[in-house]
Amino acid sequence: MTKKKNGLFKTIIIPKITDDCFLYFAESPRHIPFPIRRIYYITKAKKDLPRGFHAHRKTQQVLFCIQGSIKIVFDNGHKRETMQLDDPKTGVFIDRMVWHEMHQFSRNAVLLVVASAPYNPKDYIRDYREFKKLV
Repeated sequence: MTKKKNGLFKTIIIPKITDDCFLYFAESPRHIPFPIRRIYYITKAKKDLPRGFHAHRKTQQVLFCIQGSIKIVFDNGHKRETMQLDDPKTGVFIDRMVWHEMHQFSRNAVLLVVASAPYNPKDYIRDYREFKKLV
């Protein structure tokens, strides 16, 4: 696994097998730095309708744009960083207490998310002012 730390997030490069197709795989803990407790994916998102706008108190996540492209904004309450996620072998690790937003979904984008915890609405911080107070 190759990890590149870029301040508020880490990129994770997963293996690609080339045969008569491309096959990408990720294993925990070899590539995903936590036991996987939940997966979900987003399709058919509208380009002009951003998503996310929250942080997690405890949950960690790795995001993969397995098709198309997505712009992701990360914020720790003191600084913001942006990255374009557009290669299926590249994931981005989002730690606890990092505000994140997804913008500019391409028409065919598919965002796959693996998470360290099952869905729990109490884990979400959806108000940016509350987030700023907590960090």
